[in-house]
Amino acid sequence: MREAVKSLLGHPALTRGMVRFGGRGAPVVAVLCYHDLREDGDFANWLRLPVSEFERQLDWLGRAARFIAPEDLDAPERLDRRRLNVLLTFDDGYLNNLKLALPLLEAHRVPALFFVSTGPMQSQQPFWPDLVLTPVQALHLERLDLTAFGFADYRFHPVDDGRRWEDLQRLLVDFKRAGNADHPRVAAALAHITDTHGATAAEHLQRFRPLTADEVGTMSRSPWVRIGSHSHDHVLLTYLDDQALAMNLAESRRILGAITESPPTDLAYPNGSWDERIAAAARQAGYTRAWVDHPGLFTPDAPKMALPRLGVGGYDSLGVLGFALNRRLALGLAPTRR
Repeated sequence: MREAVKSLLGHPALTRGMVRFGGRGAPVVAVLCYHDLREDGDFANWLRLPVSEFERQLDWLGRAARFIAPEDLDAPERLDRRRLNVLLTFDDGYLNNLKLALPLLEAHRVPALFFVSTGPMQSQQPFWPDLVLTPVQALHLERLDLTAFGFADYRFHPVDDGRRWEDLQRLLVDFKRAGNADHPRVAAALAHITDTHGATAAEHLQRFRPLTADEVGTMSRSPWVRIGSHSHDHVLLTYLDDQALAMNLAESRRILGAITESPPTDLAYPNGSWDERIAAAARQAGYTRAWVDHPGLFTPDAPKMALPRLGVGGYDSLGVLGFALNRRLALGLAPTRR
């Protein structure tokens, strides 16, 4: 029943109507944040959308909105004033951006902005959340006791749905609250998980590895791809001192510029974590736009170094996406009270 209501409230006709009659003649822009995709039938992940679901979402968005490229944000005359304008973005730089997402984007003629972390690209080491989530999901674990490392005895809902994701999210948030992957408690817990379930992780992680430099270059040559930075080391930038922060921002931009022959000007903060110090460092490094982990509509007067995006997770069905997008439009287009 709840899914049916969300599908009704997420109908593309409602999206078109709210923009047409609530936009008051100004362009309306929503920026969506994806991560990577998975083959249908592969085990679920909190941010890894099934490829068939992504194609359904492209179809829905094509009926509800007009796709734009990031450079269109700098030219309001290119934006449609009668339809929702949608920019797709992908974070991290996973192999499946190339293998699964790009063929669909090219088939549907949809531009997208891909934020790449250059450190994992060079080292080919997996992103640390995948060291946790891959064995937990591949083995469908219902418990992970990390009390020996100062964390909790985590229990995971047995059904692969939003409730299980909330349980998994609690573990990831606890790790991030402690620090980056080199924090002693986090590093010890990750080592324990690898020692216990490393064989299972190794069996699957090649499918979910970072892109290589050559693969980023291949993607950048597609007319439907724009490349942005997701920092160098893919760490929470707020934990870094000034020197490490400057290196992470400048090195990523330098490396990506060498690959694509055009240094990126868009940055997505890893985990959306930022503050004014981070924003100032990003400007100093040469970025002109930066994106945070906060839902909202893009507006021309929004802070350029703290722009909102609407996240799309691996458990988000088409009905959930339509409902979330229309809810955000309803909030963003509501008349301002005087």
